[in-house]
Amino acid sequence: MRGRIRFATLALISTLAACTTATHQANAVSAGTGATLGGDRTAGSRVFVANCATCHGAGGTGGTVGPSLRGESQRMDFGGLVSWIEDPQPPMPKLYPKFLTSAQVRDVAAYVQSL
Repeated sequence: MRGRIRFATLALISTLAACTTATHQANAVSAGTGATLGGDRTAGSRVFVANCATCHGAGGTGGTVGPSLRGESQRMDFGGLVSWIEDPQPPMPKLYPKFLTSAQVRDVAAYVQSL
């Protein structure tokens, strides 16, 4: 229990530190395809299910280890989210570049921003 509280506190502090005042224009959905200027949220959904849902839950609602990712776009801009996925803090595993390509990272970030 104490470890979960510590993790949640660290995750919250890290998320708040990464917040910026940048606009979310780079995340504007184009032509209803699910593709954004930064990534493809439809492809990101598939990558998320295969690599992230075990910890963050189906649909990013939170799991036994990872926190909910709902509303993440309110806490972190697209670039900050990409940076977080590329260089996460423990206990989140580092999946890039060994398991995810930079395009997949952007796709997952676009998907998470859509939650």
